[in-house]
This record gives sequence, C-alpha cells and structure tokens, in this order.
Amino acid sequence: MEPNAVMARTGAKERLDMRRRMILALTSLVLAACGGGGGGSTVASFDPATVTGSVSLSGWQASPEEGAALKATLDGFKAKYPKITVDYQPVTGDYPTVMVAKFSAHQPPDLFYVDSAVAPDWIKQGVLQSLDSYSSSQKFDTGQFFPGYLDAFKGPDGQTYGFPKDGNTLGMAYNTDALAKAGVQPPTTWAEIVSVGQKLKQAGYATPYCMPADLARVGAFIYQNGGGIVDAKAKKDLIDTPATKEAVSWYMDLYKTGLAKTPGDLGVDWPGKALGEQKSVIVFEGGWLDSFMKSGYPNVHYAWKEMPAGKQKATLGFTVSYSIGKESAHKQAAWVLLSYLTGSEGMKLWTEGGVANPSRKDVPAPAGKQVLVDSAKFAHPWSFIPGFSKVVDAFNNGLTGATQSNGTAADVISKTKVVIDQQLAAP
Repeated sequence: MEPNAVMARTGAKERLDMRRRMILALTSLVLAACGGGGGGSTVASFDPATVTGSVSLSGWQASPEEGAALKATLDGFKAKYPKITVDYQPVTGDYPTVMVAKFSAHQPPDLFYVDSAVAPDWIKQGVLQSLDSYSSSQKFDTGQFFPGYLDAFKGPDGQTYGFPKDGNTLGMAYNTDALAKAGVQPPTTWAEIVSVGQKLKQAGYATPYCMPADLARVGAFIYQNGGGIVDAKAKKDLIDTPATKEAVSWYMDLYKTGLAKTPGDLGVDWPGKALGEQKSVIVFEGGWLDSFMKSGYPNVHYAWKEMPAGKQKATLGFTVSYSIGKESAHKQAAWVLLSYLTGSEGMKLWTEGGVANPSRKDVPAPAGKQVLVDSAKFAHPWSFIPGFSKVVDAFNNGLTGATQSNGTAADVISKTKVVIDQQLAAP
C-alpha cells in the first residue's frame, strides 16, 4: 500500500514517511490546479457489457508477486469484458510526484490507487469522482465492504470517492518458540500484555515488545480504551479525552518498565525486523509482515493472534482504494473496471495471489490470514482529516521527546491537540 517495496509493507516507518510527503506535496499543487470539492454527479444507467474502448489504470507495484497477482486479475477482467482494453501504467518512480504532474495537467489516469491516509486531502482538492451515483444506478452492493475500510474514502459531504481494493489490520505476531520456552500463552488483554512481558523477561528475553512511538500503532490502543483522535465528521478534537490520555500513558509505561522498546532503541528500522532478528518476542503489525519474514527470516517461527483487548476490541485498518479521476475521459469504462476489481469476483482473484487481504466480507481470507481479516470487523480506518500528516508528526515527535526526557502523556496530548485544532480550523 505504498509505492514500490515500501507500500508492500504497509505500516512500517517508511510507509508513513511516504504518506506525509504525498500529502504535503499534493496539498499545495493539486488544490491550486483543481480547486476544492470533489462533488458528485448523476450518471445515466448503462449496461457494462456494452461499454467499449480503453481505460488507463495506474498505481505502484511493490513486488513481482504483486505484479503477477494483478495480471491474473486483469486477465479475468479481459475474459469478462473483452470490449474494454486496460492500459496498465504502473508508476515505478515517486508515485506522488507523478500524480501531482497528472492532476496539475488535468490528465489523471482513469482509475488509480488512493492511500487512505491521503484520501481526505485528495477529496478536498477535488481530484476524485464521487461513486455513489454509479453504485446506485449499477446496483453495486457496497454493504459487503468492511466499514473500517470503506469509511476511509467517504468525504464530509457523505459521498464515497473510492472502494477499497484490499485491506490490512494490525494483529499481534509472536515468536512461538520464545513463548513456549517461557511457558506462557500469547496475551489477550492489556493486563496480560504486562504479565506475559514480565514472564518473558524472567525467562531471559530482554525486550518482550517492540513498539514504535507512532500514532499508527498507539492509535489502536487509544480506540481499545474507548478514546479517540479526531471526529472528522463533527470536526471535533478527541485527543485530550481522559480515555485517550490513559491509553497513551499506559503505552508509555511499557517503555518505562522495560517491557517495550522502540525499533530505533533496538537498532532496527521497524518492528518486523526486530521480530526477525529476535530482538523482541512480540510485535503489533499487519499482513505485510509475512512476505518480509518469509524472504528474510524463514527459520523464525511465529504466529498471529488478534490484538489484545483493552476495554473493548479495536485495531487500525490500513487500505488503498481504486478511485476514478474527476477529470477522467473514460468514466464508464473506469467504473466497469473498478466495480470488477473491487467486486467479489475480481477481489477473489487478486487476493488468491497471496499479496493482499480482502476488504469484502464475501471474499475468503488467504491461507494464514484469517485472524487479520476477521479483525476488520472492529477496525478503525487510518484516515482522518486533511492535513493529518502534520498531526501524526506532532504526536510522534511529542511521544519520542517525552520518552527520552521523562515527559508525560499530557505533554504528548497537549502538543498534538494544538496541531489538530489548527487543521480543523483550516479552510
């Protein structure tokens, strides 16, 4: 879900850095070129089987396996809709820079990837076509999408500007050999996170958990505690609620007690590598971890469990949509392709390639991914308000600074609140 290899590992540090560059670059350039407001448009009903012509499709390609999976899916589309030719244009360089140029030139691809983190900005900038008239006239059932994924692409006007092509949730990956040696079961609650961590330390594992100082991980625990970050619909700041402060404080206590360390403190760039190098026993990551472990650390035995629950079950859902360019010249053909790729038939072909998890309830989970797919039932979308990259930076910088200087959760919250309120007040 990120350009090139970075996108394949959705949730790693590089993914967030790329997303922030996407938002910052596109906010200024695209808004000036296209003006605000995506807007909806009424479309006449049409028969997809009669649509002819060419449709351009663009996105990134993270691996040869992903390319093969997409080819198989497009072959399925060609067999069903032989009158439509797909002009696949993968971006091999910097995806946001390429898209900036296309939007600014008023020549977007007909159909393209949109990361959930940047979706609010692109919707505000008016570069995405509303899909509600199409789904209504074509009787496309959007009720099969997990809400935690679909909601990431809804604008403040209630319109939907993309359908999730797949999705990943955070789950708990743990070293099975280490837990067996320590004689413990994987934790299922916050209390057990602490008690299991203590037993692992007693068994000789210096750092039970690798946990980044990152809102893209802390956010799951905030939701588990009944807290929030921001209410995008109501344009309301939720970061300074007691439940949120309590969750951040609990997370920070894991550092203070030595049960957890950040990737940097362990000498690695993300938790997956800490698990692979056996510098930690338990990490909270998504399905992108599997290909990384398989290729780099095939002898490290690990398994998946859903995220331990706080006051309630909750996790974060990361996703990317297929969206139609507002200025696409071939919207009917784009819709036919989009509805196939995000429908049950196309998504089944795509996820059978082993590189993605389905975003639909009616598509079976790939082998070994059932826990992560089921977790989508209680996932919160990683998508908030325009300019949210600045909020993420404020939180992450505040949390890093607080952990290095004996700061408090209140320090982190106050710094983040200032930036959230600035973004909410922005025109």
